[in-house]
Amino acid sequence: MSRVTVARRTRSAFGAIALLLALAAPAAAALDVLVKDVQTPADAVRTTIELRDIVPDRFRRMMMDDGRVLHLRVQAELWESHPIWDRLVYPAIVRVFRLGRTVAGRNVAITDPDGGARTFPAVPSMMPIVLELGDRNRVALTEKYYVHVVATLGTLAETEADEVGDAVFGGEGETNSLGALGRLAIKTAMKVSDYLQSVSAEARSRKLAGSDILRRPPP
Repeated sequence: MSRVTVARRTRSAFGAIALLLALAAPAAAALDVLVKDVQTPADAVRTTIELRDIVPDRFRRMMMDDGRVLHLRVQAELWESHPIWDRLVYPAIVRVFRLGRTVAGRNVAITDPDGGARTFPAVPSMMPIVLELGDRNRVALTEKYYVHVVATLGTLAETEADEVGDAVFGGEGETNSLGALGRLAIKTAMKVSDYLQSVSAEARSRKLAGSDILRRPPP
């Protein structure tokens, strides 16, 4: 057997080994979303969403090493299922969360749309979110429904980041309810196209009968 043939077979063997190792290696963590349930505990239809691996590695480095602020946008919709085309029951619900490194230390602060902040020693691997989608009167007992969710994490340009910061935290000198309503409108209007860099994930719940959605859970 010639040296050339041996060298080719050796390269092929190493290539096959590298491919097997790549296939066996665990996949890199990525943003994932799961619709846990759809219920009506009171007058509003409510869905519980679970976000997993909310900050992939490259965004984690941006936040922890570079001090960048990340914005997590969650959009949820209730659809009525039909054979030809589905019908959107309510306008889409959009919530924006702000994620960043704390000023002192390397803890992580997550601020919800109402301005409430929680601090964690590290980015949580799982983040539950409860959203009210709309009035229960829009749901019919005999129809089929599902929830569609899109979650997007990313960075914004500085001007948009300031606007979203005002939407989340409130602008200086604006403490009246009218100003709060205006800041809420800015926050809700933020589109995925505003992101400079982003990663998205989406999920759809199983189809549920309206009677199951309207059934109140046990106390």
